[in-house]
Amino acid sequence: MKRLTQIFQALIGVVALMLTAIVAAGRLAWRTIRNWWKNRSKWLRRSISTIFILIPVGFVALIAYAYYDSEYGRWYWKDNYLSKSVEVHGFRDYNVRVYNYRTGKYTTPKVNWVAGSPTNDSLTVYAIHGKRGYINIKNGEIVIDAEANDYRKAWVFSEGLAAVMRDNKIGFINANNEVVIPFQFDYSDGCRMYNFGYLFHNGYCIMTNADGDLGLIDKSGNWVVEPSYDEIWSPYKSGYRVVVRDSKHGILDSNCAVVYPAEYGYADVLSDGFILTNGGKKWQVDFDGNIVQPFMFDGTYYLNYPTGYNESGDIQYAFADYAKYEVMNRYGIMNRITGKPITLALYSDINMLSKDLFEVQDPKSYDWYVVDTNGNID
Repeated sequence: MKRLTQIFQALIGVVALMLTAIVAAGRLAWRTIRNWWKNRSKWLRRSISTIFILIPVGFVALIAYAYYDSEYGRWYWKDNYLSKSVEVHGFRDYNVRVYNYRTGKYTTPKVNWVAGSPTNDSLTVYAIHGKRGYINIKNGEIVIDAEANDYRKAWVFSEGLAAVMRDNKIGFINANNEVVIPFQFDYSDGCRMYNFGYLFHNGYCIMTNADGDLGLIDKSGNWVVEPSYDEIWSPYKSGYRVVVRDSKHGILDSNCAVVYPAEYGYADVLSDGFILTNGGKKWQVDFDGNIVQPFMFDGTYYLNYPTGYNESGDIQYAFADYAKYEVMNRYGIMNRITGKPITLALYSDINMLSKDLFEVQDPKSYDWYVVDTNGNID
């Protein structure tokens, strides 16, 4: 115990000696610095004092700027041009502002987002606090104030009208924010078709009912085509539209009358007619319904058949005069020489067993059947 006491006292003495030395060195350093300071000119002392003040102030300012920039600074990769003189500027707080290069000023407060430039109009949609309004892309000015209205959704203008939603009902306004078609149509998130945009084309607009079914209305807000389709495509230059119901395709004319009912596996509009697909067959007709090409397909594949074995025991094959053709992921047999079909494209796969026999697979039962070169099933 006596030994531990002596060790402890020695440690205390060493610590006290070190502290005394530090204090003495500090006092000596202070006297030296003070004497040096007194012997310097007033200009030098003021300069050094200024530097020592500016260093912490600058450090604090740098930290403050870095924080501000991270929260509220520009986010240049979000910038987007609306027109030659108007640009949307992005900020780090995920908001944007519209800037006019001609005036050198911002034309809007910070808003949530601004839609891109529309194809055929000068007004685009913007959003703030869950509401929608419109901005003129040529000067960046707000034309229809979002916060002054209660439009919860809005779409770009088309043929002078724009669809807007209030109280979950869709109506149409003009560029003066006057209601042209009342808020009478149901908005639905259950549509099977996306991005149709409630746009007018040739006087008609795709519209929804509460179940998400699609139809067409005119500029008076009347149903021209009752909502019964899953998809209604935008009209082609000829005015014809493709409609889809339960994965079956049909065609409407420019007056929304049914040309072909939605009973076809696929339908498409060409500049001079239509392509129709149904029952394993694909063909082309003109606008009057006359058949232009009775036999068409999506692709063809060579077929070969076994002819025997070589010396190594491997099966030898020869190219057949027949090919496998495809229509909407189903296959049929065609004569490769004459170009005429032997069977409809009804099978999920086709192989050749010999020069004159094929095996075809039923897509529903997956059973295989033998077919001859006349299309007869054995």
